[in-house]
Amino acid sequence: MKPGNTILSLGVGAGAAVLSAAGLVLGLGFAPVVGMAIGAALGVGAGLMCTPLAPKPLVLGGPPPVTVNGMLDEAAQSAEQMGQTMRRLTSRPLWDGSPLDERIGQMLQGISTLAANPTLRGRQGIDGDIQMLWSLATDYMPTIVNLAIENDKMHSTFSGRSSKAQVEQNIRGLEHQAGILGEALDRIETDVVKGTTRSIAEHDAFLRSRFEQFGGDSVLDLSKPSPTGP
Repeated sequence: MKPGNTILSLGVGAGAAVLSAAGLVLGLGFAPVVGMAIGAALGVGAGLMCTPLAPKPLVLGGPPPVTVNGMLDEAAQSAEQMGQTMRRLTSRPLWDGSPLDERIGQMLQGISTLAANPTLRGRQGIDGDIQMLWSLATDYMPTIVNLAIENDKMHSTFSGRSSKAQVEQNIRGLEHQAGILGEALDRIETDVVKGTTRSIAEHDAFLRSRFEQFGGDSVLDLSKPSPTGP
């Protein structure tokens, strides 16, 4: 059972308990219908108090560090912050059955591992691998997490079937995006194993070509209409 199901079950249980107690107590002094109505309101309120709130979007931007260790430290800190955000996000209903949280979790673990890697920390200057790792941790990945938060918010507030279907399609697109970023992370790991360093331009070209293969821009830009949308 996902964390969200556990929390929601607790919320429902708490609401039911309050509902029963209120129905009995209030029903003694008021008409039974009025007593049960007030009890129901209290029960719903208790259930909502146990429902997890959506996390706030991650803040992007800021000047890049000027040292190797500074960049790797910032990458590790960003991965930790994203991990905390995802733990709150994936406790909500939209994420049942979606592999996005697992893919992002693997990415964050990989970023943290590379940020602590002695080989990378021992490099004499900021090269393509370190620059790309920092970009993945502070730009590409937070962008995906923020889009996941935005879609989660729409899914929980919109009532239309078409709009919810569009949100679910967006999430599938983000799953592909996370998979592509995983390939970029794997290339950095391969560079470390081989003892080589690819240039940042090669990494950028790789990501750009992979995004274009399935129209990734339309997924990342939610202002663009989808052909299957409402």
